[in-house]
Amino acid sequence: MEKIILSDNLEEVSGLEWIEDGKLWAIEDESSVIFEVENKRGKITNRQKFAKNKDIEDILELEGEAWVLQSNGNLYHVKNPLTEYFSTEIYEFPLKEKRDFEAIIKVENEPVLWIFCKVCSWDKGPDQASVFAFNLDSKKFENERVKVLRSSDLETILNAEEKDEIKIQPSAIALHPIENTYYMLSSSDKWLMTLDLELNPIELYHLNPSVFKQPEGITFDEEGNLYISNEAQDGRPNMLIFKYRP
Repeated sequence: MEKIILSDNLEEVSGLEWIEDGKLWAIEDESSVIFEVENKRGKITNRQKFAKNKDIEDILELEGEAWVLQSNGNLYHVKNPLTEYFSTEIYEFPLKEKRDFEAIIKVENEPVLWIFCKVCSWDKGPDQASVFAFNLDSKKFENERVKVLRSSDLETILNAEEKDEIKIQPSAIALHPIENTYYMLSSSDKWLMTLDLELNPIELYHLNPSVFKQPEGITFDEEGNLYISNEAQDGRPNMLIFKYRP
């Protein structure tokens, strides 16, 4: 594992996305800014404010454009990011109940984004988390949740006692470019879970809270190396890099 200290401007880093050529995009919880960050030193090389300050939770890159998730489920589509020609479109989440979304991913081989509840009023406690879909062709949300992650789904990989102790509160998700599986991160419950493309769990790993103090962002480079960002909490924000070992 390699640990990179990030700038204090990323004290509440809440999302991370690999771009290319040693560059990542990062977003910070309270400022609607896209930061470009070097993967070797953690240095900020560019930045751009794309909207008024909001509670921003995750970022996704598609064909050079940014899709940014707000905690209330709104999506910001930022075209030509980090250039003087950028523009931002906002797509409002259709439901108004209490909600907190923290993770976004593109569905493999479909023009669809999934956004994941961390704590939403329609979920019956921390043993489940709803997933909603946004269609990239129609630019519309589905009004009904398309999937529900449940602690009962973990019966195939954990014993009953372990399963009942797990809170299903996702903070971030990324697709492994080689394994073609999803890696989901939970900051509140300190776990990392692998899932297949249908979101069926494969394995769950408990994270050491002294190392992963507040893990909020996850991404992979094209070689399968894993990057996880931690908010500052009682220290400096950091990025942990794990080399891919098949």
